[in-house]
Amino acid sequence: MRKDGNPEKPANPAAGFGQKESLSFSLKDENVPANDDLFHTNGHSGNDLFATDNIEGNYRLFSPDAKTDFRRFFAKSPVAQLVTDYSGAILKINDAARELFGIPSKFPAKDLLANYLPAKDRCAFLLFLTHLENRPSPVEWNGTTEKTRKLIRIKGQPEEKNRCLYLTAVDITTEAKNRKQFKHRIDQLEKERHFYQLAIERSDIGLWKATVARDTPMDALRFHFSDKSGDLFGFVTFADIPFSGFMNTIHPESAEKIRTALNSAINGKTGFDIEIRVNKPNGDFAWINWKCCLIEEDDTGKIRLEGIAADITSYKTTEKALAIASNLFENNRDGIFIADQDRRITVVNRQFSRMTGLTQEKIMGNKPWYLQADIADSTCYSQLCDVIACTDHEEMAAFEKNRQEKIEPTHLTVKIVRDMDDRIISYIGTLLDISQNEFLEDHTRYMIEHDFLTGLPNRILLLDRLGQTLIAAERNRRRAAVMFLDLDRFKHINDTLGHAMGDRLLQQVAFRLTKCVRKNDTVSRQGGDEFVILLNDIGNADDVALVANNIMHALSQNYQIENYEMSITPSIGIALYPEDGKDIDTLLKNADTAMYHAKEGGRNAYQFFNAQMNLHLVERTRLENDLKAALQNSGFFLEYQPIVDTQSGHMTGVEAFLRWNHPEFGILMPPRFLGVAEDTGLIGPIGEWVIRTACKQAGEWRDQGFPKTVSINLSSIQLKQKNLLSTIRNALKENGLAPDFLELQITEGSIMENVKTVSDLLHELRAMGIRIVLDNFGNGCSSISHLKKAPIGKIKIDPVFIHALGTGSEDADVAGAIVAMAKNLRLKVSAGGVETDLQALRLKEIGCDEYQGYLVSPSLSAGEISPFLEAS
Repeated sequence: MRKDGNPEKPANPAAGFGQKESLSFSLKDENVPANDDLFHTNGHSGNDLFATDNIEGNYRLFSPDAKTDFRRFFAKSPVAQLVTDYSGAILKINDAARELFGIPSKFPAKDLLANYLPAKDRCAFLLFLTHLENRPSPVEWNGTTEKTRKLIRIKGQPEEKNRCLYLTAVDITTEAKNRKQFKHRIDQLEKERHFYQLAIERSDIGLWKATVARDTPMDALRFHFSDKSGDLFGFVTFADIPFSGFMNTIHPESAEKIRTALNSAINGKTGFDIEIRVNKPNGDFAWINWKCCLIEEDDTGKIRLEGIAADITSYKTTEKALAIASNLFENNRDGIFIADQDRRITVVNRQFSRMTGLTQEKIMGNKPWYLQADIADSTCYSQLCDVIACTDHEEMAAFEKNRQEKIEPTHLTVKIVRDMDDRIISYIGTLLDISQNEFLEDHTRYMIEHDFLTGLPNRILLLDRLGQTLIAAERNRRRAAVMFLDLDRFKHINDTLGHAMGDRLLQQVAFRLTKCVRKNDTVSRQGGDEFVILLNDIGNADDVALVANNIMHALSQNYQIENYEMSITPSIGIALYPEDGKDIDTLLKNADTAMYHAKEGGRNAYQFFNAQMNLHLVERTRLENDLKAALQNSGFFLEYQPIVDTQSGHMTGVEAFLRWNHPEFGILMPPRFLGVAEDTGLIGPIGEWVIRTACKQAGEWRDQGFPKTVSINLSSIQLKQKNLLSTIRNALKENGLAPDFLELQITEGSIMENVKTVSDLLHELRAMGIRIVLDNFGNGCSSISHLKKAPIGKIKIDPVFIHALGTGSEDADVAGAIVAMAKNLRLKVSAGGVETDLQALRLKEIGCDEYQGYLVSPSLSAGEISPFLEAS
């Protein structure tokens, strides 16, 4: 012991703290009070677990300060700690242990810890203490306390030199409860798994999965099939099927559909639900509904697809049979109706409506159709109603029907349909025109003169009616019009969805066309997606334009066919009699020419034929040549419009606008020539010139001490160009500009034309540090989902909503709503077309970040904008 009271270092460190068996304990410690029950236990040296002297090493184990700290640690530790002898008698205990076991602060000497355990646990606990005597490492025992009813886990370790045990106890009540609940949930999930597995095994649904590494060809896919799924595709071995082996089972007509679906799943993380055909060994094929429900990618880039497959051959067969039956029903030469058990007619075919003059909509209602006031006074219909109302068995009735003052013999047959209990569930009636000879004659003529798909007059009937129309127009000095109509990009629908879907679309188009004209006008299908409309006895060209506008509107509405929603637009050419021709061939030729002119103008439009068309074509050709010359001779220049901060009024940047100084026509704005540039492919080099010139100007302003952002508009065609990224990178690099000097404005329509490709491009641009601005926001079908997915940094409110500010119109509050939405999405907001102080004030009140417009300045040349730069 050192003179200062601190323990001396042992002569041999290995004999000190590093080797437990070298320590022995003694009661000799002058600094410990006699009543210190932590360091002296009942005056018995064998119980002096916390003695302070080491007799063999002749040094102090604890200094007075260390002894105090250890006493505090033992007493106040949150872990329940006890010292007992080998019989379980309590020698030392801290507060946490007292609370856990419910031991009073004063307890009898040599009180057994087992007394605080339930009787059923005591023998096991004593046996646990016995095992501790010969175990050098800690041993555990789980049990329950008697008083506190806690589940506990006790760990024990013997102190050999002092012949006592050091115990710690932990409350595991919550842990045991959680473990029990967890086990119950596992058991429940196992039962559910077994149930689902049994349900799948006994169903007609098969499972499949496929894996492929990212950036590897689709041919590297490997498939695994369940037994049922493997049977559907005809595999003997269901595991590790290569892509080529899988495709060998597929019908050729489904191969491209499968490749497209898998490509979308792998690259776009989009599931699919498609119907495909699978070849059978006997040469037949089966229909399979093939779905991909789960797409996952792990950290290594490996993509896993999972899905189900089901045989739908019987469904497709039934569907085909129903389609045939429906076609037979609808196109039957007999009039057919179906009535329910209450004799209410629910369905009629076209022939029934033709023969009776009653449509399905007219005769269906909440009461028997034959009681309706507008048809109850007909003798003909009264006879028919008597048969239906009074007959509970098959019966025939003959009567005469008056149609257009012509008596026609008609025969009615009613078939009673009963269920298994012989109850009537429906009536099926057949109305037959007995005048067969006339019917056959009419039918033959109809087939010759009408299009088989749409039922419209064909070219034969059109030419006949057009000839009669021209004769009448010449005699009566009246005018007529011929419209030549072609559907835009109809071939794309045929190629992607199939000819059957295209035929159904043509039928709907034909139906809408007939609703847009008068009964004495003619709508004719010439073949493919070409239609001709003949308008008789018109007043002037404005009347024809009205009809053309109605047709444009009607055809542009969405079409719902099966599970597909599609849209299509027309291009229409119009030739007028007598201005554009006085004979059939000339009128048709000129209408056709006008139609192609409408297509060249951008499609989805109508165009009158006139002599100026040739002049227009000449001008268009000249513009094309002049555009090429302008690129070579620096005929383009940029103007810039200031963009100012709404709060401070300082200029934050400019928007660049393209101008063309034409040698003859003067300064031309983009709408005059960009259409020609896009059609001829010149938009690419023109767009590159704009980007390079704008970046060069931004670099010059920066060098002059005016670092300003330049905003450029990109067309949808530019977004599809493969060299756009390299063009932008080079323009920034050449002028030493950071990417945040450049903003790119796009419209949502340009994104939607090719979502995947454009989205990837925009993410690359955003990663470079270039801000993407969504222009004209609010005038289309912009959605929050698009704003979240696309890397948009700013939206620019459409000027129509800016002009409405302060006017009290319905659009006046739209700008505020747009700003609020953008702020929630952490987007900046800009406004274009600001013309009044009131508009600027309202933009400031609603929190718009920036604005531009004639209130600030019109677009100016680079030299003219200098005062704005200096003021900012």
